[in-house]
Order: sequence, then structure tokens, then C-alpha cells
Amino acid sequence: MSVLFVFGLLVILTFIAYATYRTNQALQVWTPEENLLLSLPENIARFVFIALGVGLGFLSGEDFHTLGWQPLDPLGDIFIGIGLGVILPLLLYYPSRWIETHHPEWYSDIVVKSIRPRHPGQWPWVILALLPVALMEELYFRSLLLGAFAPHVNIVAFVIGVSVIFGLLHMPQGEWGVVGVILVSLVLSVVFLWRESLLVVVIAHWLMNTVQLVLEAWTRGQADESTS
Repeated sequence: MSVLFVFGLLVILTFIAYATYRTNQALQVWTPEENLLLSLPENIARFVFIALGVGLGFLSGEDFHTLGWQPLDPLGDIFIGIGLGVILPLLLYYPSRWIETHHPEWYSDIVVKSIRPRHPGQWPWVILALLPVALMEELYFRSLLLGAFAPHVNIVAFVIGVSVIFGLLHMPQGEWGVVGVILVSLVLSVVFLWRESLLVVVIAHWLMNTVQLVLEAWTRGQADESTS
């Protein structure tokens, strides 16, 4: 593993963490006029980071299979990813509703409000925009961290550490948001190491975020009906 890869990865992850922190700080006092997922500068930045991540993968010195870029069973990965993408948000749905009802201080929907579709015509574009989000996060936190470092570290401790860090990046979503993300990250990390495939976790992550938005819209619709 090259020193340049390690240094570059740390720099980019630090920048992503800082940018996420600053964005979440801003959302506390500012409501964006447009959906953040559909912002052109935001999407350009994501694709730039994806390109940088691919470049880091080449610099890592690890083979594509280790990084999860050459899945052995793509069709199986697709089916597993779809299953996880549907099951995980459903498993978290009712605990989330209970927490929102009994301990609303444990959860904040500030991030969801900034990315949910504001009219029906936005749904296809928002769902499409969620794909590079999932690809960027899984590329860095699963492929480049777990994939590249797995042969060189205590993988159990490393998976837990990466999942905790990933969860803390979601602190603006409240304590439950952090816990939920850590649990999901643990599952996705185990699946990535099991399947040795970036494809399976990208599909799971993308579909999970999509289902969460659909469930959130459905819940909001139910609440509007009950108060009308």
C-alpha cells in the first residue's frame, strides 16, 4: 500500500467530514431554496470526489478484486443489494416512528427535509441523484477503507471503527440517526467483506435511501390526512 494513497485518502476523508459538518451546521439556521440533491455544484463535487476515489484506488497498489471492483457474482450481488435495500429501512421504520413519538429529541429530520422531493416531478431526479451519493460514500468507506486496509489490520476492530466514524458524520440527525447509521454501516461492511463487491453495497445503499424517502413521504401524507 503506497504512502501517497494513505495520505490522499486521509486528506479527502477529512475534507468530506469537514464539509459535511459545515453543511449540517448551515442547515440548522438556513432552509435551502432548492433540493440539495439536485444542486448542480453539489453533484459536480460528488463526481469529482468519485473520480478522485477511483484514482486513489489505482494508487493503493491493491488489486481490483480486493477493492471490490471485480465482483465474482454480479447478478447475485444485485439481488442481495435489492433485498438489503428494502429490508434494512423497513426494519428501522417502526423503531424510528416510536422514537419520533416518544423521544423526538433523539432524532432530527433536518437532512431529510433538505433532500426530499418538493413536488411529484422531482421524484425521478431525486432517486437518480441518490445513486452518486451512495457510490461516493461506499467507494470511500467500504472499498478504499475496508477493501484496501483489510489485509493489513484487525478487521473486526477496523469495521467497528469505520462504522462509528461513518455514523458520527450523521450527528445532525440526532442520537438515533447516528445509531441507525452505525448499525446499517456494520451490516454493509460485513456484506462487502463477504461478497468482496462494491456493487452489492452501492445498490443496497442507494435503494435503502430511496425507500427511506418513500416511507418518509408516506408517513407525512398519513399525518396530513389525520390532521385534515
